[in-house]
Amino acid sequence: MEEIVTSDSIAKRADLFVVNLLKQNGFEFVTRSFLQKNWEYFIHVNSMGVKPSYKLRGGDIVTINTEIINEKINEDSNMFKILPQKGELKIIFENDEYLIINKKSGVVVHPGSGNTNNTLSNHIMYYLQQRKQFDSRIRRAGIVHRLDKGVSGLILFAKTLESQQYLQKQFARHQVVKMYIAKINKDPFSLLNKTFQFNKKDQDIMKILVEQEHNGFKIDSNWIKIEGYIKRSNINRMKMQFTPISLGSNGGKYSCTYILPLNKNEILVRIETGRMHQIRATLEYLGVNIINDSLYATKKGKGGVPEEIELKSILISFLKQNEERVTYNLLKNEKKK
Repeated sequence: MEEIVTSDSIAKRADLFVVNLLKQNGFEFVTRSFLQKNWEYFIHVNSMGVKPSYKLRGGDIVTINTEIINEKINEDSNMFKILPQKGELKIIFENDEYLIINKKSGVVVHPGSGNTNNTLSNHIMYYLQQRKQFDSRIRRAGIVHRLDKGVSGLILFAKTLESQQYLQKQFARHQVVKMYIAKINKDPFSLLNKTFQFNKKDQDIMKILVEQEHNGFKIDSNWIKIEGYIKRSNINRMKMQFTPISLGSNGGKYSCTYILPLNKNEILVRIETGRMHQIRATLEYLGVNIINDSLYATKKGKGGVPEEIELKSILISFLKQNEERVTYNLLKNEKKK
């Protein structure tokens, strides 16, 4: 975004000018303190860095990098006030510590730039407030981890601050087991076996999940381990990019994904880390695209952000505060019905 300073803005502070300009263009949550904290990342005047207190002159060209502003906004949990809103919730399990929700595709997990209403967090807050069970100390209505908008399946919300902090530590230490099933556009047996060796027979997913739970979720030689680094794509800032090697200080965050081909249309995916778009970016690197994932269908991501992709969170396993491990299997739940 570029704006030329006219006579009515001469001698105004740069930060005040930028805040007003951003609010006029839909960035209603941006504050001066937020800008000052991140100023060097996205504001230039006449292609040069200036201080927030810089007094504007007539003809100055103010350049604002709105893509990076969006990134910083979505990273800052204090930018958005979550309001309670009634909405549909498919609750798989609930106790005094947490909720397990079966999220629908197309639902955003928490408010962010462009999505401030009717998120899962809004609905959770309403649900708990109606039952007088909402703990006002928790952050983002109890979020512990995230699922992309187009992804469906199991997601965990904490009901107390103590539970939220306890669960978040488990995620940070990679102690939580998360498994997904993905329907893909290529036969994984023929595609992936060029690089990896594994059993080519069709697999019974329910049998695998039961065995995994029984053996403590140990990984055997049938799984493909993909390690590398994930960072923001240079081609399309809405996408992430996987690389098997670190490229220095801007080389991204470490990522670890396990893949088990099930049949010629489906794969089972287990993620040890929880990077943004981790599964989608890793599969793109391998030459695999999840069905309906228009954003990752091409390198430039011209298809845009999809409402629904064939990626489902089907299992989550973690420790309760009494250190008892609990496992929730969506397929087992669906089978009971």
